[in-house]
Amino acid sequence: MPFIVAFFIVAISVIAILYKTYVGYSNYSLGSRISFLLFLLISMGAPFIIFILKNNTPQDWMLYAIKGLYFIFGFVFVLFAVSFVRDLVWMIVDFIRHTPIEEIKNPPHLGKINLITIIFSLAFCLYGVYEAEKTPQILTHTIASPKIKKPTTVVMISDLHIDIDVSSERVKKIVDVIKSLNPDGIVIAGDTVDNSPEVIFNQMNELKKLSEKAKVYIALGNHEFYSGAMDWTLAFGYMNFNVLGNYGEPLNDTGIFITGIPDLNAAPNGGMRIDVEGALYGAGANDYVILTSHTPKTVKGVNENNVDLILSGHTHGGQIYPFHYFTKRANEGRLAGFYDVNGIKMYVSRGTRYWGPPMRIGAPSEITVFNFIPESKADASNN
Repeated sequence: MPFIVAFFIVAISVIAILYKTYVGYSNYSLGSRISFLLFLLISMGAPFIIFILKNNTPQDWMLYAIKGLYFIFGFVFVLFAVSFVRDLVWMIVDFIRHTPIEEIKNPPHLGKINLITIIFSLAFCLYGVYEAEKTPQILTHTIASPKIKKPTTVVMISDLHIDIDVSSERVKKIVDVIKSLNPDGIVIAGDTVDNSPEVIFNQMNELKKLSEKAKVYIALGNHEFYSGAMDWTLAFGYMNFNVLGNYGEPLNDTGIFITGIPDLNAAPNGGMRIDVEGALYGAGANDYVILTSHTPKTVKGVNENNVDLILSGHTHGGQIYPFHYFTKRANEGRLAGFYDVNGIKMYVSRGTRYWGPPMRIGAPSEITVFNFIPESKADASNN
C-alpha cells in the first residue's frame, strides 16, 4: 500500500510538471492541451492498465499493447528526467549570465527547446528498445580451482521475466543460443516468470527444451513469489528443472556442487524460509560449491569455508541509465560483474531480458558462460 501511494504522488508530480512545461506557457488549442494531458494520464497509468490486461485471457494483440504501454511509460519518465536536467542546467547558466528567469518561460524560445528535448528523449528510448530486444551478449569467464575435477561449462541466465508480452519465438531464440554453447549445466538465477503457469504455457514449453541439452538448475526470485512460488516450484519440476529451494546436488562427476536458496527479500513474506544449512547439505569438503541467490545481498551463514561462488541477478545492471546509481545503492553496492563478499566470489548478472519498459541503456543483457578448469594445488598456492 505505501508503494502505491508513493507511486501516485510521483505520477501526479510528473504529470503536473510535464504538462506545465510543455503546454502551460504556450498558446496551444484546448484540443491539443487535452490530448497531451490524456497522453500523460495513460502513460503514467500504464502499469495499472497492463495489470488489467494480464488478468484476462491472453490474445495476440496484447503482446503489442503491453509493449506499447510500457514504452510510453518509460518514455514519459525519460522525458521528465531529461527535462529536469535541462532546466537545471538552463537555470544555472542563466544565473551565471544574470538573465531573468522569465526568459525560460518565453513561448517561442521554450517551444524550440521543448521540441529538441522530445526528439532527444524519443531517440534515447528507441535506442534503448534496440538494446533490449537484440540477442544478449555472451560473456565468458574462466575460473580455475583445485576442486574442479575436469573442464566444465556452466551457462548462467537470469531475469527472463517471461509474460504474455514475450513471444514463444523470443524464448526459443534464447534457448537456441544457450544450447549452442554446449553447457554441462545451466543455472537460472531467478525472476524467470511474471505470470501463472497456465497463462504462459507455450513460452515455458520452449524454455523446457533447455533440459534436453544439460542439467538445468533454477532458483526462485522475487517475481516467482509474486506469481505463485508453490505453483512454479511444481511447474519447474514438471519441466525437469532442479529447483534450488534450499537444495543442492553435484553436477555429475565434475567436482562442482550447485545449490541455491529462494529470494532473500520475498521468501520470508511468501511463507518460505532461507535454510543455508539445508542448501549445503550433501556438499563435500572438496566440492566447488556454487550458491545461487537471486538478490545480490550478503547471505547469513555463508562464508569462504562453505561456498566458493555466488551467482545472483535481480539488478538488471540498472537497466536504464541513470537508474544504475539507485539500483547499486539498493543492493549493498553491487550492480553487475564480480564482487568479493567476505572472501567469496559473487557474480551479478545484468539479466538476459528486462522488466517493464522494453529498454536497456548502458546495461546490455547477457548470457554468461563460466568455464571451470582444474588447477593443481601447487599452482593454486602460487596464485
